[in-house]
Amino acid sequence: MGFISVYTFKYTIIRLILCSLIGIELLVACNPKGEDRRVLVIHSFEEAYSAYPDFNKMISGQFKKAHINADIKTLYLDCHTYEEQAELDWMYLQLDSLGDWIPEVILVNEDQATYSLLKCGHRLVKETPVVFAGVNYPNWTLIKQFTNVTGFYDAPDYITNIKFIERFFQRKPRVMLLQEETYLDRQIKADLRKQLSTTKIKIYESNIGEPEPPRRTLKQKMEFRAGLDSTVVTIKSFHDTSVGSAGIIWNLGRYVNNSHYLQTKRDYITVNVGNFSYNSSFSAINEAVGYGENLIGGYFTPLHVQVEDEVGAAIQILKGKHPSDMSIQESKKTYVVDWKALRNDNLDVSLLPSDCEILNQPFYERYKALSLWVGSILLMTVVALFAWLIYIYRRETRRKKNALHELKNEKESLALAISGGNIYVWKRVDEYFVIEDAFWKSMGLLPHKFTTEGFLEILSPEHRRTFLKNEYKLHYAGTRMAKYQCNFDGKGYQWWEFRYSITEDAKGELSLLGMMLNIQEVKDREQELIEARELAEKAELKQSFLANMSHEIRTPLNAIVGFSNILAADEALTEEERCDYIDSINRNSDLLLNLVNDILELSRIESGFMTFELVACGVNQIIDENFDTYKVLVPEQLGFLKETLDNDVVVYVDKNRLAQVIGNFVNNAIKFTKSGYIKLGSAYDLDTRQVSIYVEDTGKGIPKEEHQMIFNRFYKQDEFTQGTGLGLSISKVIIDKLGGRIDLYSEPGKGSRFTVILPAMQ
Repeated sequence: MGFISVYTFKYTIIRLILCSLIGIELLVACNPKGEDRRVLVIHSFEEAYSAYPDFNKMISGQFKKAHINADIKTLYLDCHTYEEQAELDWMYLQLDSLGDWIPEVILVNEDQATYSLLKCGHRLVKETPVVFAGVNYPNWTLIKQFTNVTGFYDAPDYITNIKFIERFFQRKPRVMLLQEETYLDRQIKADLRKQLSTTKIKIYESNIGEPEPPRRTLKQKMEFRAGLDSTVVTIKSFHDTSVGSAGIIWNLGRYVNNSHYLQTKRDYITVNVGNFSYNSSFSAINEAVGYGENLIGGYFTPLHVQVEDEVGAAIQILKGKHPSDMSIQESKKTYVVDWKALRNDNLDVSLLPSDCEILNQPFYERYKALSLWVGSILLMTVVALFAWLIYIYRRETRRKKNALHELKNEKESLALAISGGNIYVWKRVDEYFVIEDAFWKSMGLLPHKFTTEGFLEILSPEHRRTFLKNEYKLHYAGTRMAKYQCNFDGKGYQWWEFRYSITEDAKGELSLLGMMLNIQEVKDREQELIEARELAEKAELKQSFLANMSHEIRTPLNAIVGFSNILAADEALTEEERCDYIDSINRNSDLLLNLVNDILELSRIESGFMTFELVACGVNQIIDENFDTYKVLVPEQLGFLKETLDNDVVVYVDKNRLAQVIGNFVNNAIKFTKSGYIKLGSAYDLDTRQVSIYVEDTGKGIPKEEHQMIFNRFYKQDEFTQGTGLGLSISKVIIDKLGGRIDLYSEPGKGSRFTVILPAMQ
């Protein structure tokens, strides 16, 4: 199962990669090298027609959506301006003017431009694939002459549009059409009669200004005009222009009730009729609906569907499909209305079909529930925000009131405190230091200001540099405190404490405010305490030193005196006993001599009378010499190890004094190590450029709480161990004088490691 799963997974990955490669190859094939595809767009009406900007943008957008770089050129026939032959000539000339720019496909829109393009006889029409759209009445005889033409037509559905009008007004309306005697007009009238022949809708055709047929009775005329028995379609045509204009105005005016204009074409006669009509106007075609001509709408192919159809066909042709393999189809229709026209005529929106497409509908109306929900949320948010602001305002008001009350209390407390002591207020104004008048009154002097130079003169010399440094940092200070010795009255220096802070006023300017306090008495008390403490420490040190000295000296003296008395008084001692006593006397004499020497040496070092002869020495040389010195002294049961540096480093030391310290460490290690080893070694830290010389043992170790005490004078971990207790204390003083330090690492039962750390020479 595991093998099958892995195999299936690998096969799926390979298949996905192959599909991706094929997709990329198809994209490259559709648009090799990514060059622009040349597309010619031809419109029937004038360039100023308000729908064309959106129309052209939709065409360009559809090509971009299909990832096709379309180089689009657009021509406008302006069919209202020309007669038939003039239109054909204009079309021919426009195609001829393209020159070397040869389109790969031609998109032609509406009846007039489609007819003129196919009829003009230009070679491009026969050589270039053509896609027409928005054509209401295709000239099938002409279209069948071309194998390179395909497209989409929008056959008007007059019955559905008339029922759409009836739906709005809940009665049988009078529907008026405006016609002429062109080819397109004849097609419209023939189609209208054919569609309405199966219905009860009446058709009446007359010329504006001509009398109604005399064969109809007055009742028939009244019923006809009022539309009481059925829906009536009136086809109006022009013969006499002056009379016709007046007739149109009359029929579209407010005095002809229930009369509604239905647009079936767009030409110089029908342009803007919707705006002139008092009653609501509708359209059976998509021209001008939603573009300012006050047409409610109708049932037809929307403009965006027309564009999607024709551009989709053009893309197939650009990908290699021939127009002869693409059938001519009828575009999909739907109900379309213009929201603005609906509102202008106060029509009931609820009467619209559920699948109706609404143009120019505001966002609020299109998404009313969402808008209400968002509006409610915003309203509640605003109310909540307003309530929160009121709460914040009231809280801030209370806080300010409390703050003012506290400030008042603090001010009163401060005033009481200041009045009872040598505390004065000062500030800096411009470049001057200003002290309050009460200060000068207490000094018996007249008030005056200080410049920086003037203030320096009253400061003691040792405080002037500190003052200048603090003054330089004034603008960066928050709250600061400084203590200076000042001579304000010429009677001598006194200590003053200055406290100050930098604040910002309402204008954004910095202000320096502070207080000054005479602390001479405090300083006097501090000095007295320091002197008393030093005296006490000296007395304590002397007392401790004498106590330790008496103890350390008494021990060997007792042994010397005791054994000497025995030797002098007891003549019966054997020779062996005499030798033992003499050895004890000599040993304690040596111990007493060492103790005296150590005390004298420590005294000389601390008093500065001992000189240090500093020379440059190699660390490995120091290790080797001391190792050779002490290897004969280490007991045989202990191993004595050595560790030197691979690359020797030089230190600047007194060799003899350093050897004395190393000797103290080794002697202590021998004294407290019964088994294991003692190691004398060194290490070098390249980062800190410091040398470590250490003595490591596996002896009894030192508890952590004694690590600091062990360097004190006369301190011994074991009181019964032989020694003066001054060795480590002397070692610490020597290393301090050499500019180094001693580190101790020790664990009870595991051993100790004493390390001398010295700086290496550069």
